Amino acid sequence: MKTHVLLLLCLLMTGTLTAQKTIFIPSEFSAAPLNTWSYSKSYQSANFIVFWGNVVGTNPATYSDPNLRFNPQAVCDTLEKIYTKFVTQLGFCSDAPNTNLGKYKIIIVMNDTWGTGGPSGWAFGGSYGNTIGAMWVHPNSTRDGAVLSHELTHSLQGMISIQENTVGGGYVGWEPAGFFWEAHANYMRTQMYPRFAGDDLPRWMATQSFHLSSTRHHYGTFKWLYTIQDTDGLNMVNRLWKESLANEHPLLTYRRLKGWNQSQLNDFLYNYAKREVTYDYSSNNFGNIMRGAREALRTAEPHYIWRLYTMLTQINAATGRYVVPDAFVPQDYGYNIIPLHPTCASRNVTVKFKGHPEVNNSGGWRYGFVATNANGTVSRYGALNSANESQISFQMSSNETGLFLVVMGAPTTHTSYVWEPGFPKIKRYPYELRIANAVPEGYQSNFRAAYKTNGRIHANGGGWVANSATVAATAYVGPRAIVLGTSNISGNARIDGTAWVENATVQNNAVITGNANVWGGNISGSANVSENAILNNCTVSGTAVIKGNAMQWGTSFGSGVTVGGDAEISSCSTAGVYLQVPHTNNGRSNCDGRPASHTSNVDVNATYTQFTDAQMAFSGNVACAAAAATHAAVSAEKEVIVYPNPTHGQIYINMRNFTPDEDVLISLYNSAGTIILNKRIKATPNFTLDGATEKLEPGVYILKVAGKNVFTRKIVVSRN
Repeated sequence: MKTHVLLLLCLLMTGTLTAQKTIFIPSEFSAAPLNTWSYSKSYQSANFIVFWGNVVGTNPATYSDPNLRFNPQAVCDTLEKIYTKFVTQLGFCSDAPNTNLGKYKIIIVMNDTWGTGGPSGWAFGGSYGNTIGAMWVHPNSTRDGAVLSHELTHSLQGMISIQENTVGGGYVGWEPAGFFWEAHANYMRTQMYPRFAGDDLPRWMATQSFHLSSTRHHYGTFKWLYTIQDTDGLNMVNRLWKESLANEHPLLTYRRLKGWNQSQLNDFLYNYAKREVTYDYSSNNFGNIMRGAREALRTAEPHYIWRLYTMLTQINAATGRYVVPDAFVPQDYGYNIIPLHPTCASRNVTVKFKGHPEVNNSGGWRYGFVATNANGTVSRYGALNSANESQISFQMSSNETGLFLVVMGAPTTHTSYVWEPGFPKIKRYPYELRIANAVPEGYQSNFRAAYKTNGRIHANGGGWVANSATVAATAYVGPRAIVLGTSNISGNARIDGTAWVENATVQNNAVITGNANVWGGNISGSANVSENAILNNCTVSGTAVIKGNAMQWGTSFGSGVTVGGDAEISSCSTAGVYLQVPHTNNGRSNCDGRPASHTSNVDVNATYTQFTDAQMAFSGNVACAAAAATHAAVSAEKEVIVYPNPTHGQIYINMRNFTPDEDVLISLYNSAGTIILNKRIKATPNFTLDGATEKLEPGVYILKVAGKNVFTRKIVVSRN
C-alpha cells in the first residue's frame, strides 16, 4: 500500500496523471430527435464519446440491419490511434490542459440511427457550439480508418480557429479557402495511412492542368503539401492553419511565411509540378506508393490514364511546331507533362518555348526538362525556366530512358477563385513549342504499342482495333486512334485523333476525335465527342457535342446540347451550352438551356493568333548530325515483338533491325511497378524470357527494351 501511495504521489508531482476529459452537451441535443440521447446509448474512450439514437437500441453491435450495425468500442479504438498520430505525434492541434481539446471529448454522432429528422448522410466533420470538435458518421463509414481519419481532421481543423488561431484565420468563413479543408484532410489521412497517397489518381491525372485550388479536384490537390513536407518539414503544413490570416488563400499564407514574392512562389510550385512526373516524394514512401498505383492502372485499367500526358496539336510536321490545345492549357499553377521521344542517336533535344501573355493580364510560365530511369524514378531535373520566350536544350545520359517537358501556368499575380467559378472564368496560359530531335507524346512510332496486342490495323484509316471489337468497313479509325474491348463501331462513324474507345457502341455519323476517351455507352446520330472529353457509360445522341474537359458518368445528352469546359452535369436534352458545374457562383442550374452568349459562358481569356515560323525559329544549329540522322532513320524501322502473348510459358522477344553491337537493357515490371528483371545484353534478333524460370505469377507485366530507342510492351501471363 505504501508503494502504491508513493507511486501516485510521484505521478501527481511529475504531472503525468491528467484529469479525465469531460463531456460537452451542445444545445442541439435539446431539440428532437437528438433530445432522445442518453448515456446508456453512448460509449466513451479517453478522447471521444459516441452517441447513437433509439433506432439501434442500447447495443448497436447486435442490431439486425448490418448497414447500421457497429461496435462503438471498435470505432473509438480506431479513432484513438488516429488521434495519437495527429495530435500527439504530428502536433497538428494542441490538447494542452488549458485548451478546449484538452478539456472536452470529441463528439461522434452516428448518422441514420435517430429516426425521422435525425442526422443523416455518409460522413461530416466540424464542431459543436464553437467549443469542441464533432463528427457525424454513418455506421458503414466507420469500418476502417479511411473515412474516420479524414473527418477527424475536419474536427481538428475546426479546433484550430476555436483555440489556436483566434484572429480570424484557420481558413474559416472564406469560400476561396474551402478547397483546402478537403485537400488537407486527405493529406492527413495519408500521414496515418500512406497507402491512400495513390487514391483516386484517375481524377487527379485528368485535372492536373486545372488551377491548384480547383473544386474539380479539391480532394486530391494535396501533393504540393508533400513537397512542403519534404523540403520544410511537416510542421510547416501545421503552421499554415495556425498562422493564417483572415481571408487568406493557403498559397498566400505559405508565401508570407516564407517571405517570398509571387515569382518565388511560382518557382516553388514548379518544383512541385516537376516532381509529379515520377511522384518524387520521399516522405512515408509516398512516391513508391503513387508510382505503383499509376502503373497498376496503366497495365490493368489503362482507360483510366485519361489525361496523364498532354497531347499537343501539330502545326507543322516538317518544322516540328506544336501548340497546346485549349482544353490542355494550364491554369493557375496547373501543369502539363509532355513526354519527348528522341529521334536522334545523340539524344540531344532542343525546345523553343513561346507563351501567349496577351491572353490575360497574369500570363506567366515555368518550364523545364525531367529525365527518368527505367524504373520510373527521376534521374535528374533540367534547369528551371521562366522567360515568356526561350530556347532550351537537354542532353540525355546513357542510363536515362525517359525525357519529359513540364510546363506550369505561373501567374504574375495570384487569383483566389470562388467555389465553382466555371471554366470560362478561370485564367489560362497558352503556349507554343518547336521541338528538334524529338517528337512529343502521340507522334512516336510505338505510340500505345503496349496495348496493341491481339488485334489488327483497320483498313479504313490505319488505326488499331482489338480482335474482340467489331468495326464496320465503312467506319473510319484514324492512325493514332485505338478501339478496344467489345466496342461496336458501325455506319459512317469516325474515330480519329488520339481517341480511345473501349466497350462502346458508336454508330451512324457520330464522331469521336481529339483526345476523347469513351468507355462503354452509346454514341449515335451526328453526335461529336472531341478534345479532352471523358465519357463513361454515357448515351449521346442527335447533334449533341461533348468537348473540352467534360467528365461524365452514366449520363444522357440529346440534340442541341453542348457540354464542355470543366462540366460534370446531370443528363440533359435541353438545348444549351454547359461549360461549368452548376452553382450559384456561376449563375447556372442543371440543364437550364443558357446559350453560348450567356454571361457564364463568356471567356475571360482573349483569343490569340498563332506565332509565325519566323517567331518560332531556332537560334543556331540544332539539327541532328548527318551520321546520327542516318542512324535515326534506320532506328525508325526498329520494332520489338513479343510472342506468344498471352503466354503461360516461354516468352520470345524479337528485336528487329537492331544493330548487333547495340547494348540493350531488358527490364520487366509487374503491375505494381516493381522491377523483377533487369538484364543488359547485346541486341539479338531473338531473346527468350522463360516464364517458369523467372517465376512469373499470372498477371499483367510491362516489358521495356531500352537501347538507342525505348520500346514498351504489355505481356499477359495466364495460367496453364
